[in-house]
Amino acid sequence: MFGIGQSIRRKPRQFSYNPRYYDAEKEARNQRRIELGHAPLEDDGADKERKPGDLLRARAEQRMLRTERDMAARKKSNMTRILFVVLLIAGFYLLLRSINF
Repeated sequence: MFGIGQSIRRKPRQFSYNPRYYDAEKEARNQRRIELGHAPLEDDGADKERKPGDLLRARAEQRMLRTERDMAARKKSNMTRILFVVLLIAGFYLLLRSINF
């Protein structure tokens, strides 16, 4: 009645994943490295699939890092200027004090 019993009898979906490329030698090397206590070799990323927005995200991250680096350089430059002005004022003060004005 109304398909209630059909969902119970239906076979669940199966997972079927076929890898695009399988390198048995690389897997054996990685397994051997793990057995020896080393970290497995990293993939070079050539087989990774791009997702929409990956390039935009990467550019935004680069822009953010560049902006942070520029801000740090600007802050250092501003601190140098402030220190120079303070030392200049202190120098004039000492000069005027030595002349007894």
